[in-house]
Amino acid sequence: MTELIVQTLDEGVALSLPEGRGGLTLVPRRGQVLPLYHFRLGRVVHAAQELGLFRVQQTLLLSNDHTGDTELTGLWLDERLDDAERSLALEALVQGARQWIARHREACGDWLVLELPGWRRPDGSSPFWEALGARFYPHDAAAAQARWGSAWCSHLAALLPRQTLYLSFLGEAAQQACAQTDAAHAALLPTLQRLGFLPPLQVRIDDGGPVLSCPLPRG
Repeated sequence: MTELIVQTLDEGVALSLPEGRGGLTLVPRRGQVLPLYHFRLGRVVHAAQELGLFRVQQTLLLSNDHTGDTELTGLWLDERLDDAERSLALEALVQGARQWIARHREACGDWLVLELPGWRRPDGSSPFWEALGARFYPHDAAAAQARWGSAWCSHLAALLPRQTLYLSFLGEAAQQACAQTDAAHAALLPTLQRLGFLPPLQVRIDDGGPVLSCPLPRG
């Protein structure tokens, strides 16, 4: 297995590959200072047999499901790597993170979590943000994220509704963007699924990007 470069940070542990091929940061017990927020994906069924109607609506509900779990954040891979090399690099980073977790199991939660960026148009705009977040924070989201860093979504959550939201109310563009990521990250999904990450049950609250998770062994 590839030997990783490990650096202890205030917020966690930075893991990087030799020769600048990629890296990420492992944050154990994420959200202990500020809760970690996502939208939980759900569904509501509207049915009326006598009318011949049966419709499934996808829903969003603000949640703290992964607060206290271990997050892999800041994932980056050298753009010069081809698809096969990117897959191997990602696998080495995730396996390295799991080795660290195994040595510090008591410091980690029940799940390993990885957020991917939400899908955006070529101009960088997010249909999901425009349909939802921008209605409650009518300012520059990029500037706010640059200012608050990883705390940005925790602050944003204070402005968002706590009630269940019907995704269809957000419009077609937001529905299509929800739980989708860009082409570069989408190409990594088969590798992440092979490593045990489940299809997204949550999405980011700012741009609707998929939140992947896999259970961690107990004890």
